[in-house]
Amino acid sequence: MFKDLSIKKKLYLSFSAILAIILVLLSIAYNRFNSLQDANAWDRHTMEVIQAIDQLRNDMLQVQVEARGYYLTGAPERLTRTRKEISDLPGSISQLQQLTADNPVQVERFKKLEQMTNVWSGQVIESQLKLREEMGDKPGAADAMGRTGPLAKNASGVNEIYKLLADAASEERRLLVLRNQASEQLQGNMRAVLIGGGVVCVVLSLVIAWLLVRALLAPLNNLTQAVHKIAAGDQSARAQVLAADELGDVTTEFNRMAQSIQDSQANELAATNLLKSKVDSLLGVVSRAASGDLTGKIEVTGADAIGQLADGLDRMFDNLRALLNNVQKAGIQVTTSATEIAASAKQQEATGIEQAQTSIEILSTTKEISANTSQLLKTMEEATSVADYTTNATADAQNNLKRMDGTMQHMVSATDSINAKLAALSEKASNINSVLITITKVADQTNILSLNAAIEAEKAGEAGRGFSVVATEIRRLADQTSVSTWDIEQMLKEMQSAVSASVMGMDKFSEEIRRSVGEVRQVTDQLSGVMDQVQKLAPQFDVVLQGMQSQAVGAEQITATMMQLNDATQQTVESLKATSEAVHQLQYAAGDLQTSVANFAVAV
Repeated sequence: MFKDLSIKKKLYLSFSAILAIILVLLSIAYNRFNSLQDANAWDRHTMEVIQAIDQLRNDMLQVQVEARGYYLTGAPERLTRTRKEISDLPGSISQLQQLTADNPVQVERFKKLEQMTNVWSGQVIESQLKLREEMGDKPGAADAMGRTGPLAKNASGVNEIYKLLADAASEERRLLVLRNQASEQLQGNMRAVLIGGGVVCVVLSLVIAWLLVRALLAPLNNLTQAVHKIAAGDQSARAQVLAADELGDVTTEFNRMAQSIQDSQANELAATNLLKSKVDSLLGVVSRAASGDLTGKIEVTGADAIGQLADGLDRMFDNLRALLNNVQKAGIQVTTSATEIAASAKQQEATGIEQAQTSIEILSTTKEISANTSQLLKTMEEATSVADYTTNATADAQNNLKRMDGTMQHMVSATDSINAKLAALSEKASNINSVLITITKVADQTNILSLNAAIEAEKAGEAGRGFSVVATEIRRLADQTSVSTWDIEQMLKEMQSAVSASVMGMDKFSEEIRRSVGEVRQVTDQLSGVMDQVQKLAPQFDVVLQGMQSQAVGAEQITATMMQLNDATQQTVESLKATSEAVHQLQYAAGDLQTSVANFAVAV
């Protein structure tokens, strides 16, 4: 029954079975995975509870640490931190109660823990903090706190709270072990389901693949054998129909196609023999025409392609015969005309060559004249440029000398001003020297007064000790003033010497400037005379330059005209040579044409 199904149904049925098994396997795996995910969630929940218990224990330890620090130091910041840590305890306990809301035993335990923590923090810790706060910074306050009874009570209350936290942590660890065991069991079950389902899926897939391959390969092998036989030349070979599916339909159509091919080959063989006879007849006529014999006649007729080709070849041969007759007649006329044209071209070419040689000689002479004129014109332009440059340079130099004269006059005035200022500076230095003498005298008097004050302080004994120190400092300042005054006096002497030397140098510099002013004025007068002479030369150079420019323009025009004439002559010679070459080629072509046409046999 399976082999009578269509290939489409076979494929759908096979893949549907495999897909159904995979879906069942995925459904079971999904359920197991959800259970495993729930188990992992409970594990994380247990770890969060254990972490919250440890956090509460750390908060209580932090309260004890900060409280003991306050007992020892009495620092206000320690008190603030202690009370802040106490305020964090209710939040941690509330978090534990929320996390263990599903466990009644843990809920009761943490309610008891909340009451114990409130008693411990409210009655014990707060009372101790208030007691230490009342003691303040009294000496021995820390020892007094150590000898109080509430500390021992504090230790016992904390131990009970820690024991309760340890019991809660042990309970959560026990639950964690149980949940880990359940999670491992779920993981084992899930592995077993995946392995078993995978094996079943693979086995069923192999069975379905074997059935599908068996149902598909048998008809294909049968069809392939028939194709090989036909390819080997057995046109009578046919394939056996083994199934009622698409492959069976393909086999039936293949047998019908093989029969059609066999019939078509028989018809084509008969048509090929008829076509071969007609083509052989046409090839005989065309072969004779290829060897030069155009007298053959085409006897093939018909309305098919070969008949139309024969009719076209017949008309082509008729046209070709008429064309060859006309070509033979035209070849004789072309040969005669080419000979006459060649003789005329030879004569014109000789005349053109003589004209070209004459033009070349005239052009070379004209170029020499133009070159000499251009060189002379260039020389005159350079001379004019030099004269203009000399005039401009002389005028610039005269202006520069005038500015230099004014500058030197200003330098003389500035030198006199500097001399006056240096004299004033020397006078000021003398005044400073008299002031220094006065400062030196005051320093000496101050030194004497400080010495007397020191003597009087010694006489006063203990009461004059402070005044003795002041007198010593005054004497030291007086000595420093004397030394500084002496240094200033030495610098003033050096400055006065430098000023005197500067005054003498400026006098010599002023004298040199005045002498240079006279020399500059003399050079200015000489340049004025040179500039007058150079300016007289410029108009003469302009007249000569205009004449040379006119000659250069004329020479260039003559050169251009001769070059145009030479180019025209060269073009004429080249044209005559090209004409002569074309005539020779025409003669060769006419001869080749006559030779080629002579090979054809045309009926008259």
